[in-house]
Amino acid sequence: EANLLEIIKNIGVTKEITMKAASEILPTLLSLPTTLHETIFNPHATSHELLVLISALSLFWTLIFQILHKTLTPYIQRQSWLKEAMGREYDRVGVLMCRALSVNWTRDRYIEIMVRDWPKMQGIYLQHFVGGALCLPAVLGWGDEGRAASLACLGVLSEMAWELSDMADIFITRSMTSDGKERLPNKMVAIWMIHHSMTLSLGLPLVLKYRTLPELHWMTFNLQWAAAIAIGMNEYTKVLNLNKSKEFWTFRILNGVAFVIMAWMRGVHWLYLSGRLLSIWYRDEEWTFMLIGSVVCILITGFNFVLCIMPFYKKMVKFGPSQKGVIHNEQNHEDDN
Repeated sequence: EANLLEIIKNIGVTKEITMKAASEILPTLLSLPTTLHETIFNPHATSHELLVLISALSLFWTLIFQILHKTLTPYIQRQSWLKEAMGREYDRVGVLMCRALSVNWTRDRYIEIMVRDWPKMQGIYLQHFVGGALCLPAVLGWGDEGRAASLACLGVLSEMAWELSDMADIFITRSMTSDGKERLPNKMVAIWMIHHSMTLSLGLPLVLKYRTLPELHWMTFNLQWAAAIAIGMNEYTKVLNLNKSKEFWTFRILNGVAFVIMAWMRGVHWLYLSGRLLSIWYRDEEWTFMLIGSVVCILITGFNFVLCIMPFYKKMVKFGPSQKGVIHNEQNHEDDN
């Protein structure tokens, strides 16, 4: 009886503690949207408040990517057009990509991996589109300058939040799935780390010290919208059959437009904005910014040139006036299938 009474007493204490904790946590959770809204538009937000906002955004993007994966995967597994599109993409550039990454993916394995990752790609350019759109009021001079700057900084923090989520996804895929290291080889992981290096190292410090800086807003807009538009166009061109004249010309036009966008936003304008940032840090004697920023700018410049600009340029050359042999090769694969 004594033991039974003790158990009942402990249950009562545990229930009391749980109810007390719930009564303290629930109001905090209910007030979270208001708190986050205030943090977004607070020009004097602390690093702690911004980290809470980043954490919330990271959970948001994780949820969005999971929803896309769960809803799109059953659909695309039944779609032959997507597998055919990925096969054509393998013939166009996938073979060279596999060589560059030092992976021995067959054509069928390439198709399998690309189809599996297709929902994630839709999420990536959606996230980049949203982040770039948040910068529009600042870069176009719409509305109140303070609120516009706050929205642009939200674009920076949104990118940072997604990159944290993506790093967790990379770690989980590599360490907890049987084919993780094959799907994400070392070179691909290195590429993603370079891509994520700028925002993860400089994003929060820049928002804290330079939240109203136009160069920051333009750089955030350029990097995200260039990716969103170009990736979106590239995804569409994958489904085009280059043996059909109309689709072939659509491919060439979209690829050319994507090249121009990348060359300007991640090439010419990127170099100008990087130079401006470095000069501002030098003027302000921000040597830590200068040191880290110089390294990151070099890495991102290489990333932009090799992985963002050159692929579209190479496709312009490959599918230029002397494209007949390439199209014939693509036709042969379709006939074999």
